[in-house]
Amino acid sequence: MTGHITDETRREIALAVGPDWQAGRHQPRHPEAEITTPSLDEMAVAPGATQTKYRVTYDRVGRHGGRNGSPAPAPLTVWAVTADGLAEHIAKDVRPYLASGGAEVTIDLEAMNGQIFAGFRTAGSFTLEAVQVAEGGDEQ
Repeated sequence: MTGHITDETRREIALAVGPDWQAGRHQPRHPEAEITTPSLDEMAVAPGATQTKYRVTYDRVGRHGGRNGSPAPAPLTVWAVTADGLAEHIAKDVRPYLASGGAEVTIDLEAMNGQIFAGFRTAGSFTLEAVQVAEGGDEQ
């Protein structure tokens, strides 16, 4: 071999490896899917808290979303109580677009934007829009 991978070499590798071993990781959610409620863990921490419905618009995510001519992931619409809960939803949503094992999401609710970190580097960015607010009730 000369170090250059030809199409024939790629075909041979694909036959040897078999089906795409990462196929399950690259299955993004349906673009119109909406997460309708905060997680039970998030609600348990803050019962009766105000819930906010956010639209997360991705600028770029990882190697497969919004880079080199590929489209960014579809916007995510999600209800959340806290910034941490929102970050968890975003981390789960962007997982199919990342090559590394996990993601850390930081959110600035004042600036209404955030960053995605994976593999010890910036893996993406996004903007937030508060679409709807549901005021929480009094605790009993």
